[in-house]
Amino acid sequence: MSVKAYFELVRLHNVIGSAISAFMGYIVASEWKIIPIKLILAMIVVSVIAAGGYVINDVFDIEVDRINKPNRPLPSGRIKISSARSLSIVLFLIGIVLSVLLNVYAFIIALLTVLALYYYAKDLKKEGLAGNLIVALTSALSAFYGGLAFFEGTWVIRTLIPTLYIFFFTLTREFVKGIEDVKGDMANGVKTLAVRIGIEKTWFISKIILLMLIVTSFIPYFFGFNIIYLIGILFLDIILILVILLRHNIESASKARAYMKVYALGTLILFALGTLPV
Repeated sequence: MSVKAYFELVRLHNVIGSAISAFMGYIVASEWKIIPIKLILAMIVVSVIAAGGYVINDVFDIEVDRINKPNRPLPSGRIKISSARSLSIVLFLIGIVLSVLLNVYAFIIALLTVLALYYYAKDLKKEGLAGNLIVALTSALSAFYGGLAFFEGTWVIRTLIPTLYIFFFTLTREFVKGIEDVKGDMANGVKTLAVRIGIEKTWFISKIILLMLIVTSFIPYFFGFNIIYLIGILFLDIILILVILLRHNIESASKARAYMKVYALGTLILFALGTLPV
């Protein structure tokens, strides 16, 4: 048992990404009018709840991971299942308690997100599309939560654009992940889109959504985002084009997910910079 194993368990890089998403949501909502305590609380709440979600997911997903990812902390035995379960509870509770310090709506969203992540890991993940929708929704809520922490003026309108964008992008990423994990999912009765309709059709649907994201990526510019966003997103769209050009097989899914991680981080930064007064 080591600190490194726990960092792997909570998927530290993804947790950092969630914190950045909350930061972006707050910045977009406030237009860089930062109230430090609200921003920091939002980032912490999103981070610890996301970490708890990753941990509980690994607890329920251990049999699948024995096939797909045997070197993960739980299937490899580096961390006990009981320890992981306790950690997820502690992380969820910290997030819920801290959310009270923001506002009642932040508390409600935090509580509902915890419930969604738990039932996703326990049941909904095996249902494929329903599980994909939960992951996309909770990922998008990371950005929305940042705006919710600001909770002033027309924050909803400003935050809604990146929230929707993250939702559809994450949904596509989940489809691609299903392609990558299709063998283990088949063996364990996980009804992902790739299992239900096949790899070829899942790739086709994923690429259609990515194409839609490319076509609509310039629209935020006409809703107040600046020229930095417009120029940056046109360059980032090249990454999505590279994904669209990949072959329709399992091996390509791993490449696609790597490309999409870069794209996801890039868009978070661009949405934040896109609200700077220039």
